[in-house]
Amino acid sequence: MSTYDHQKILTDWSNGTLTADMAIGHALQHIDGLYTSQKTLQNKVNHLENTVKTMQAQLDRLVKGVKQELELESKKSPTPSSGVADRL
Repeated sequence: MSTYDHQKILTDWSNGTLTADMAIGHALQHIDGLYTSQKTLQNKVNHLENTVKTMQAQLDRLVKGVKQELELESKKSPTPSSGVADRL
């Protein structure tokens, strides 16, 4: 089931070539299309939110791991290194 573009429906209504029953049918079809689009978009938003949460958890674990590595490294060497150049 398909319907006309909403502008054509409004034009036909203003010209008197669209009956009230036809207008209601078209309106219901458009409402159905809007709900379908909304559900599709909501599913995409939910997927993106889950992806972001997963990535944030991974990032948090990485940051925690780097901090632990830096703490272990600082405990091993009594004098702090001034940077990567000192290690080369």
